[in-house]
Amino acid sequence: MQATRIGANGPDREAVGERRAIRQALAHWRALGRLAPAAVAAPWARTEPVAADWRRWLDTALMALGTALLCAGVIVFFAFNWQDLHKFSKFGLLAGAITLLAGFAWLRPVGDAAGRAALGGAQVVSGVLLAVIGQTYQTGADAWQLFALWALLALPWALAARAAPHWWLVILVGNVALLRYFSIRFGVDGVFSLLFDSRHVRTATLSLLGAVALQLALWQWLCAKAPALGFRGLTGGRMLAALACLHAGSLGLASLLRSDFDGAAFALAVLALAALVWWFRWHAFDIVVLSLACLTGIVLAVAAIAKVLFEGKDDFGAFLLLGLLTIGLAAAAAAWLMRAWRSQMEQA
Repeated sequence: MQATRIGANGPDREAVGERRAIRQALAHWRALGRLAPAAVAAPWARTEPVAADWRRWLDTALMALGTALLCAGVIVFFAFNWQDLHKFSKFGLLAGAITLLAGFAWLRPVGDAAGRAALGGAQVVSGVLLAVIGQTYQTGADAWQLFALWALLALPWALAARAAPHWWLVILVGNVALLRYFSIRFGVDGVFSLLFDSRHVRTATLSLLGAVALQLALWQWLCAKAPALGFRGLTGGRMLAALACLHAGSLGLASLLRSDFDGAAFALAVLALAALVWWFRWHAFDIVVLSLACLTGIVLAVAAIAKVLFEGKDDFGAFLLLGLLTIGLAAAAAAWLMRAWRSQMEQA
């Protein structure tokens, strides 16, 4: 087995992925007893990161940290000097900052990390500009409109950057807009009231679960059809899958905690988790998403059995039974996840 060659400027993403695959295969074969420890040592050593890899990682981490700190500095600057700045000064400074960031990115080579960081900063500053406009001209519009417009304005920057992290921001801001929209739609005070108010939690979680399911399907399709635009990697799908697990878990728990059990809502929650497990096991394998789905399923199973055990009585022994049940379900899930991982490694 031959490790990937590393150039002077460090490995590219394909090289890093290849080395990761080699390490996983070596670890799997060693666990199955197909390779002796002495036979694993040499090829494993060739996949270890070298100084160029650490410099590349440090450059990327410091670039991301510097961009985040600069964006935070812009926000703090306007918050601290709000009363001293004329409204047109605020607009001009933010528009100038966006122009400088866009110009810097335009002058950089295609795919340059600094250029992409500048485009990410432009995404954030665009949201700050919308917030400043909203604070300057009090029109009575709700915050969900701000986040929705911010998500729309972030799209061109993400298309220009063609990098997955820029799409993560679109996902995050867009889902915040959805949360805020449904809180207004159902006439509750805020997001937390929306998620925990028993009057609206069923409709709200169903709506949010459906919206996230559509986003996840769209993300998977774009990853297959348009990876060159930045729809690649596992993080975007994991973010959406985590939101789907959260909404499915909330829906299932809300149906159990009602005075009258809502079987249809509970079945929908279980069906959503089963769909996640099916897709990320057989079509787009991801052990992280499978673990999240298993965790949510364990929570719902323990809650359902607890409802049956404590219905109309107070039995202290039921707590012991629930503890044993949780341990058993966790052990079964871990064993299944390990078998799924090993099966995937054998197929790879």
